[in-house]
Amino acid sequence: MSSNDIADDTDRRIASALQLHGRAPWEQIAQPLGLSERTVARRGQRLLEAGLIRVVGLLDTQLIGRPAPVLLRLRTETGHARKVAERFCGLHETRTVMALLGSFDHFVELIPESDESLRTLLFDGLPPQVRSSSSHPVLRFYTGSHEWNGGALTPAEEAALRQPSRAPFGARRGEVTLHPDELRMAALLAQDGRMSTTRLASELGVSQATASRRLASLLEQDVIRIRADVAPSLFGCTTEALLWLNVGYDRLDAVGRTLAERPEVMTLVSITGDYQVCAHVALHDPYHLQEFLTGVVGALDGVGEIDVTILLQVFKRGGFAVPSAAVGRAAVGA
Repeated sequence: MSSNDIADDTDRRIASALQLHGRAPWEQIAQPLGLSERTVARRGQRLLEAGLIRVVGLLDTQLIGRPAPVLLRLRTETGHARKVAERFCGLHETRTVMALLGSFDHFVELIPESDESLRTLLFDGLPPQVRSSSSHPVLRFYTGSHEWNGGALTPAEEAALRQPSRAPFGARRGEVTLHPDELRMAALLAQDGRMSTTRLASELGVSQATASRRLASLLEQDVIRIRADVAPSLFGCTTEALLWLNVGYDRLDAVGRTLAERPEVMTLVSITGDYQVCAHVALHDPYHLQEFLTGVVGALDGVGEIDVTILLQVFKRGGFAVPSAAVGRAAVGA
């Protein structure tokens, strides 16, 4: 099954609902959408099994005391792009690996476990086929992909399913210490954010009441965000791009907040290095990308140089390798 197999808007509406509430029972999704529970369960499960949607529990690693994410831009030797991408996909500290068209060949998002592991990777772990690289520590998340929505629902339907807004990732640092069972639960939810408390209890060897209590604690403390990763092409967004912006520091916060509200923006962070902002955007096609660049980004006060790298292929998204035939691939010229 691919996004092209979707004949109507029902699948998109269910996908959009899961983005708003990834752990909602099918009955809870069916009611505001005006669909039968059976229809929602059948179609929703099909989307999950096909990999068009993956519901995962995303750990706020800075909240438990780990370093901030680091974004890497890589140039590789000709003919070795796939080998380099696969090497980074195999590292457990990478959350995103993409091949790009533009000034750099690859984008890698690192979620380091420690400063020492980060040093080891950057000093000794880069593949020899990498000709040059630049690293950009994340300073602040203005919006993350767990907050992005395909927009297939009405405002009333969204309101019925939307979860309370949470503080951005990294807003709090080192405030929570997790019990070993909570760390194990976080790892299980990273594999399946919809895993039932019955199965969580079985996997952890605890009672269902204990599992329910620990799950509630993780969610209430914002240690775990349940996120529905949806291929943007499912919503007709066939062009994804990373925008690297030079922004004056007196305007940085205003630019970040303004762009974070745009429906085209999946993720937006402030970073260190040659650029101050990195934004991951999804649009219908290259024509609309240029409209966004000229009419929205270029019109913002404080934005100077813009470097645009267009997504060629996703190798890893949300911590999971993406099969080459899956929808994670962008149709750049569609």
